[in-house]
Amino acid sequence: MRSDDFDKMKVDNTGGTKVYKSMIRENENLEYKKAADEYERIARGGYEDPRERRLNTGGRSGNHSFYDSRHAEPEIYDGYERSGRTYDQGHANSRNSEYVSSEYSSPEEEFRAIRERTKLKDVVKEAEMEERAEYRRKKRAKKMAKKEKKQGKKKKKGRKFIKFLIFIMILFGALCAYFFVLASHLDKVDTSNKDLGIDPGVADELSGYRNIAVLGSDARSNESMDGSRTDAIIILSIKKSNGDINMISIMRDAYLKLEDSEHNLVLDKITHAHHWAGGPGTIAALNRSLDLNIEEFVIFNWQAVSDTVDALGGVTVDIKKNEIRDLNKWGPETARNVGGKYHKITETGKQEIDGVQATTYCRIRKTSGGDPGRGQRYKKIMAAVMKKGITHPWKLNTLANDVFPNIRTNMSNPGMLWAVLRAPGYDIKKSYGWPKKYYGGILSNGLWYAVPTTLESEVKALHKKAFGQENYTPSDTCMEINNEIINQTGIQ
Repeated sequence: MRSDDFDKMKVDNTGGTKVYKSMIRENENLEYKKAADEYERIARGGYEDPRERRLNTGGRSGNHSFYDSRHAEPEIYDGYERSGRTYDQGHANSRNSEYVSSEYSSPEEEFRAIRERTKLKDVVKEAEMEERAEYRRKKRAKKMAKKEKKQGKKKKKGRKFIKFLIFIMILFGALCAYFFVLASHLDKVDTSNKDLGIDPGVADELSGYRNIAVLGSDARSNESMDGSRTDAIIILSIKKSNGDINMISIMRDAYLKLEDSEHNLVLDKITHAHHWAGGPGTIAALNRSLDLNIEEFVIFNWQAVSDTVDALGGVTVDIKKNEIRDLNKWGPETARNVGGKYHKITETGKQEIDGVQATTYCRIRKTSGGDPGRGQRYKKIMAAVMKKGITHPWKLNTLANDVFPNIRTNMSNPGMLWAVLRAPGYDIKKSYGWPKKYYGGILSNGLWYAVPTTLESEVKALHKKAFGQENYTPSDTCMEINNEIINQTGIQ
């Protein structure tokens, strides 16, 4: 109840009894309403109906005032609790009648007490409401602070991720730039306008493979690779979907169709293809005769092999008993060709060998398995170099300065970068020697050749093993070469 509610009370002394007009608002405290109704009854002289009051006062209603609750202004007296109050009805109309109460001496005192209690309760209630409101405000503030903190963490994480991503991009860009600088030391060849002899149907069937020809030139130290022959021919066949690598070594004396010095297509040893038409001519002969899709090649001389192995700190190979004799016999000559010193090998088994020893290991063939044996050893050295190169990337700078000038390739910088980035995922699965079945002997021109028997069957076997093509049908070009070989040599 508000303190000014009591100021609205009216007092009429004409009837002798103080009449307190209480202002009662609807839908408020019922207890207090009862107290207000009681005081109205007192003001009427104890009668419920004002007309009874006229009768009992002798009709002198004009001399007495009475209060009709129907004309009272609604007011609230909240929190009042009546206790032990009595009223003497016989003296109700007397001005001098006494107000009897166990607690209060007059109605005014009781209303003041009620007002004080009501004010106190209002203060307590307001304090409680304020406390609840403050609690809700704090709860909302805490919730908002928690939400803002969470959002701040997310933003902070987002900013950290963006910074990390930017750092990775900058680092990757720097590495790419560094790689391209290193790649500039390579002997680059443009083959964009060359006919590489790829059959359209073959290109479609082998689209899931990246085939790269690795050619080892027999050029000696300080000799140009132009006009040299290839002592080793290996095809790195990389499956694009999973990085699996198959290594296919081609016999250097294999009898295939290639381009001669006058740009005519002739049957001859594949090693001569590089002598007449370089790297592009070699991969064109392989594509044409074996139904392949080789577009890239890497050519290096024995000097590059020796320098690469030395730059990597040597490679580990398993030396067989029959290889020791050839190694120690031809090692000194290899050392003169590559400009190094040969260290004699005295025992068999797995051991680390240096550049000159590794180069000699690749070249020997007389009593060490012939051309197939040479191809197998060349693949072992290549595999060892690749694995060690992947685990020693800091050697790239040394390789770039000492080795890259002796390497010729037509690979683009992005193509080489992609191969380097995927190198950790590469897995050398199998190696094949081709041809598996061949006639090795001297033909009518007095030269020794390895004639596949037949080209058709050997190409089918190659595609089955290397590419998983069951019941492969060779291209028309391949079949024409097959028939030409049979017609010229009579071997089938």
